[in-house]
Amino acid sequence: MTDFDFWKRQYQDTWGRSSQRETDIAEYLAHESGACIVPVGLGAGSTTFLPGPASSHGASKGDADLMVKGTDIYLEVTGPLVQSVDHNQGLWVRPDKVENARQNMQSKETWVVHHLPKGDLIRVILLGEEFFQALKAGDFSIVSPRIRGNQEQYYEIPATHRCVQPLQRIA
Repeated sequence: MTDFDFWKRQYQDTWGRSSQRETDIAEYLAHESGACIVPVGLGAGSTTFLPGPASSHGASKGDADLMVKGTDIYLEVTGPLVQSVDHNQGLWVRPDKVENARQNMQSKETWVVHHLPKGDLIRVILLGEEFFQALKAGDFSIVSPRIRGNQEQYYEIPATHRCVQPLQRIA
C-alpha cells in the first residue's frame, strides 16, 4: 500500500517557511511585472495538511505552485531553505515536477523559480524544449542525497548551465 502522506509528514515542519517563500516570490513578481500571481498548486501558500494523493484534491502530482493570471505561465517555487548552499552549487529539481511540465508542455509554460537564501538569489529555468533536449543529452544527472534520514532524488542542473537564467528572463 502506498503512503501518499509520507513526504508530507517528512517536510511538514518546513511548510511555514516554504509557504512564506511562495508568497514572497508571488508578491515580488507581481510588484516587478504588474502581473497577478496566484497560488494554484496543491497546498501552495498554505500550511494546511491535505491528506492523500494530489488527484483526490483535483490536482496532479508535480503541479506547479503559482500561475500568472491570464496567461499559460506556471511557476514552481523551489530551492533550499538553508544558508549553506551557495550560487555555484547545482540546482535541484524534483523529477515529478519535470515530468509534470513535460506532460503539459502543449498547454502550459512551466518555469522553475529557484530561490537561494544565501544572497537572496533568484534564478529561473524554463522547462521547455531546450531544457528537455539538454536532459535527453545527459546534461543533468540524478542525485540521491540522504535528507532527514531518507533517500531522495533530484535532477541536478549545473548552476552555469545555459538553461539557468537570472530572474528577469520570465518578464
